[in-house]
Order: sequence, then C-alpha cells, then structure tokens
Amino acid sequence: MAPATMKAIQIQQYNEPYHISDVPIPKPKPHQVLVRIQAAGFCHTDLMALNNEFNTKLPFIGSHEPAGIIEEVGSEVTGFQRGDRVGCINFDSVCGELQGAPIDDVRFISNWFKLVDARFLVKLPDDMEFKVAAPLMCAGISIYGGIVRADVPKGGSVGIVGIGGLGHLGTQIAKCMVAAIDVKQSALDAVASYEHYPDVLILATDTVEKSLEKIDGVTSSEYSGLDATVLATDHPAAFELAAALTRKHGTMVLLGQPEKGITMSYQTVIYKDIKLVGSLVADTAQAQELVELFHRNRLHVEITEWKMEEAEQMRQWYCSGASSGKNVIVMD
Repeated sequence: MAPATMKAIQIQQYNEPYHISDVPIPKPKPHQVLVRIQAAGFCHTDLMALNNEFNTKLPFIGSHEPAGIIEEVGSEVTGFQRGDRVGCINFDSVCGELQGAPIDDVRFISNWFKLVDARFLVKLPDDMEFKVAAPLMCAGISIYGGIVRADVPKGGSVGIVGIGGLGHLGTQIAKCMVAAIDVKQSALDAVASYEHYPDVLILATDTVEKSLEKIDGVTSSEYSGLDATVLATDHPAAFELAAALTRKHGTMVLLGQPEKGITMSYQTVIYKDIKLVGSLVADTAQAQELVELFHRNRLHVEITEWKMEEAEQMRQWYCSGASSGKNVIVMD
C-alpha cells in the first residue's frame, strides 16, 4: 500500500527554525502532476517567506526550486507521463495570464512530493543531475529572464551585479561581453575560474573611474560604461553603483529586492537616460531554453549539498553570509 504521508520542511510559525513535519501526500487536480522531489534549492525568497514578508498563509512548506520524477498525472495533462524527469517553475492554477505570486499552501513545495501545474513544467535531459536542475527553476530563470529583458545588442556588454546564487549563473549565461561585479574578491575569483568566464572583473570597492576604465578597455560603445546591468543582489549600494557603470541610454534590470526599497540618485539615472526594467522570472518556454543552454554548454552551478535533516543548519549558514552559489537539499 502506498504511504499516506510524507516528510516536509513545514513552516508553522513565522521567524522560527525549520523543522520536519509529517503531512498528507496531496492528490493532483486534473491539470496537475505529482512529482517525487529529488532535489530542492534554497532561495532568498524562502527566507523572506519565513519572515512573513509575503503574508503567506500558515502552515506552508518552504522552497520553490524543485526537480524530480513525475509520480502521478492528472486527467487533463498532456505531454507528460509517469517517470518523466522534470523541473518545476513556481506557478500554479493560473487563468490565461501568467501569475507570479508565491503559492501559499502545501503545493508550494514538499521534500518528498510536490503538486505542479503541468503548464509550468520543463523536461530535463537524462544525464542532467537533479541537484543541478533544481537551482535553475528559480535562480536560473530569474537571471536568464533578466538578461533577456536587458535586450543587449549583438556584440554589446552586460554587467552582472552581485555574484551569488543568481549572479554566478548569469556570468555564464550572458556570455556576449560580461562584467562580473561584486564586493567580494572571492566571488569574482570563483566565476573567473569557470569555462565560460567574465571578460571583466569589477570589485565594488574600487572607484567608479577605475571600474569604467576596465570596462571601456574591452567595449566598443560610443558611450562609457556597460550597455546593460542586471542587479542580482539586494544590497542597497549596488543599485547606485550599477547606475554609475551603465552607459548613457543603457538599461538596468532590477531583480534584487532591498528591504527598504530601491534608491538611486537622479544624476546617474535621469541625466543618463537609463531605462529601468523590472524582472521576476522567465516563462516556461524560456525555462526550457535555459535548461538546454546549460546542458549544451556544460555550464556550472556552484552547489553546497545538504540533507533534509540539515535544513535549519543550511538556513543559518546562508544567513551568516558565509555561503556562495546555491544551497540545495538532496534526497537520499
């Protein structure tokens, strides 16, 4: 007889440590599939949900970067079957238009099974590891969507500001002319070691003049600076720096979500005619493109693996600022 319950990292109270609960295994609705989770990534948004920044209804189950194997298929689902290896985007039960709000019930994610709207599934290559695929389902598609929205011209340049979970993926994805920008030299050194490495490394503590000199030495624009910058950090100071490094008539794509809002001086935005573009994640077709791009080019995900029982330790490690890349819970 199949089990009736599963283990899940369930948040029962805000701002409390993670712990494991037994919850019922859900049944898929006609448009859903049930996925047995093999790996689940930890995202900054999970911390925001735990801190009640989205007014998420309690109890809920953390994480929205899952990859696994389809266990059961709803009656209206086409194109997927039991046994398919899939990644799951964080959307569910939409009506016509794509909705981006976090899912506020047990369908959000579980660490055994997850209910998924089949319209927001992507198929994984047979030889792609689940722990690699999972971070692509939020961090990957967030930075990919931001790079797409930057709309950099052929031969142009883009700067990735913040070389963490999103940024270290973005420096590889955006390989037209890439500048990696971070306050930590160790983060810059890490992405410089990848097969698809940035053309320019910018230490955020350097002067703007020194950084622009580096950028202008490898770009061909008639204006000083980068054609576009993608903000993959919440650090408030990064937004002003990015504006200073973006060329006249350039584009800034905003992914970061600073607690106190986004602040930039009018001199570096208005007087340079910089276009500000907000971006959340990519759509399903773009997510499938990203998976194939990652697989085809052998791109790298910097992963720290954790067991399910180590979820609270993982959260504290992340909050300490010591982690880099992506933290992923991998099922036994």
